[in-house]
Amino acid sequence: MAGSPPQPLSLPEEFVLLSHRESGRVHETKQTSYGCAAAELGELALRRALLVRPRKTRKLGIEFYGGPGEMELLAPGPTGLGWADALVAELVQATATATAPKPVTARRWLRRRGSAALSLHRAALTERGLLHHRPGALFRKERYYPERGARDALINVVRAAYDGRGPLDAHLLFLCQLVESAQLKRDFGLTRWRHQHIDSSRVPAPRLPEDLRDTFNALRTYVPSREQ
Repeated sequence: MAGSPPQPLSLPEEFVLLSHRESGRVHETKQTSYGCAAAELGELALRRALLVRPRKTRKLGIEFYGGPGEMELLAPGPTGLGWADALVAELVQATATATAPKPVTARRWLRRRGSAALSLHRAALTERGLLHHRPGALFRKERYYPERGARDALINVVRAAYDGRGPLDAHLLFLCQLVESAQLKRDFGLTRWRHQHIDSSRVPAPRLPEDLRDTFNALRTYVPSREQ
């Protein structure tokens, strides 16, 4: 509708915008694809539509997360986001069998979903004018240039969360965790997280339900390191 305020970015849109450098490239396409798909599941978790159930152990008071992470759909109804509703429907279909529901693991899902997720949210950001697409041609690779003002504003929000100058909610916490997992900290001049560091399972703020905290911690571990 004309004159309507712009819709806020979803987690995967924010992650994709942050991942694109001024050169129009990302550091590593596979890593970015996994991170984008993880952000999609994180958005569903924030909307209490989905949880990831990892294998969790505790040693010396510190929690460790492992295993493939079975996904549990909580509410297959509308989420308020078109892409998220389509994703939930796809997950419902993926878990359905002729006799009983079949668990889908987050690790396998990210591998299957990553490229499609990145393409989807790149297109959405391009439509909104937040990425500027330059098609590939002979001797010239395809590029997606981020809208500098929007990207810089988002980087400042993440920086403020890291150093304690800004508010921190569950959405921003998971975005910061993805920044950490995707090895983007150095790009943004980030060093230490305000609560010791972001990998700690003892970060006191915000106080999350345990199942949501487990979901976030599991998803970030499934984002691979950059390929050499």
